[in-house]
Formats: sequence, C-alpha cells, structure tokens
Amino acid sequence: MLLWVPFVFCLSVLTYVFVLDFKTRSVSNWIWLFAYPIGCAMTLASIVFNLVGVGVVLVSLGVSLFLGLLLFCSGVYGSADAKAIIFLGLTLPAVPFTFNSALGVFALPLILGVFCSSAILSLIWPLSIFILNLKDLFVKRNALFAGIRLSMRQKVWLFFTARKVSLEKLGGLRYFPAEQVVFLEGEPVRVLVHFVKAETNLEKYVNNLGSYGELYRGGVLVSPTIPSICFLTVALAMLPLWSMVF
Repeated sequence: MLLWVPFVFCLSVLTYVFVLDFKTRSVSNWIWLFAYPIGCAMTLASIVFNLVGVGVVLVSLGVSLFLGLLLFCSGVYGSADAKAIIFLGLTLPAVPFTFNSALGVFALPLILGVFCSSAILSLIWPLSIFILNLKDLFVKRNALFAGIRLSMRQKVWLFFTARKVSLEKLGGLRYFPAEQVVFLEGEPVRVLVHFVKAETNLEKYVNNLGSYGELYRGGVLVSPTIPSICFLTVALAMLPLWSMVF
C-alpha cells in the first residue's frame, strides 16, 4: 500500500510539469527543488520498511541518470524532460503492482520499461502529422513542399514530421522550424533542417527566418512539438492498466 504514495506523487508532479512545459516551454527549477527531496525521502522510507532493495534503487537511479544525460546532451530531451526521467528513477524504483515475469520488457528496470513505453507512444505523433498532411494535400490542395528543393527521401521524411504554417504562427511555442535559409551563389535558398535540439533558442531562429519574409509568403515548414515528458507521463499512468492486462 505504501508504494502507491510515491507512484501517485510521481504521476502528480509529472502531470503538472507537462502542463506547464506545454503552455510556457519553461519549467522552474523550484519545482524540482521541491520534488527531488520528497522523492528521495520516499525512496529511503521504502528501503527502511523493506519495500524495495538497495540494489533495485541503485540500478533505477543509474539507468535514469544515464538516459537523462544521454538524451539531454544529444538534444533529444530538454532539461525538464531529463530532470523528469531522473526524478522518476529516483522516486519510483518499484511499483505497487506486479507483472507477469515471463514478459521480458517488464523484467527490465522499471524506469527503462517506462521509457520504452513512452518511446512507443511517441510514434503516434508522426502518424497524426502524416494524416493531417494527407488531408491538406487531397482536401485543401495545400502544396506542402512548394518553394523548397527536396529529394524524394526528404519529402517522405517531412510528410511524417512537418506541417506548413504561416510565418506569423511560427512565433508560437509549439513549433520548431523544419527549414532554414542559406546562401547559394549569393542567393537566399530554403533548405531542410533534419533536427533541431530541444534547447535551441527559438526566438533567435524565428527572427532569422522572419528577415526573409518574401521566401515564406506561402508558409514555412515546421515540426509541431509535444514535450517528451508528455509521453513519459502517459506511459507511467498506463502502468496499472498493463499490470491488469499482463
């Protein structure tokens, strides 16, 4: 029963941080200064009451530190996402329900199972972008790639990762530019950007594109974003369901 307390606490913190990150793209460190000590205290209490072993805690913390730092340094995760996965590994090395031990994925450290589930859930996002682009192509007759030279491979990539919006909308918090302007033979040319790091200074990036407004009369290609912590939160919330199914 006591293991439900850190589970509910983790889910509450992650939900709050996700909503804040989605709305403002900024998460105060004060939230983590509040959450981390409480999470640490809960884990120590679980060890004292023999609810979880020290080895399990060390493995969970080690895996979460490795994943958080690796994904943050590579630009896949923002700082809030990395802090969230480390917080999860520290506070929730075990859950108050069990899985069938024959299922290999649930024999992994809990934090790794949650991370893998979140990665699978994140695949829903490019699928939804693909469906919206098909709708624009066949219903609205919106030419997604007009004005930019792309190979067939790049077009397929963008069909799953990018949307076209007006340059004015790019100033919002939910879009990462999927293109940039370079000079070829003295002329500004639109080219594809395959990857924008989560911690990129978007305001500076957008201002740079805005100075070439003539090139973007028909719109600019952007990658609609959802914070990675969203998928972590959903994956964590679904654990009780998986325990009932498996």
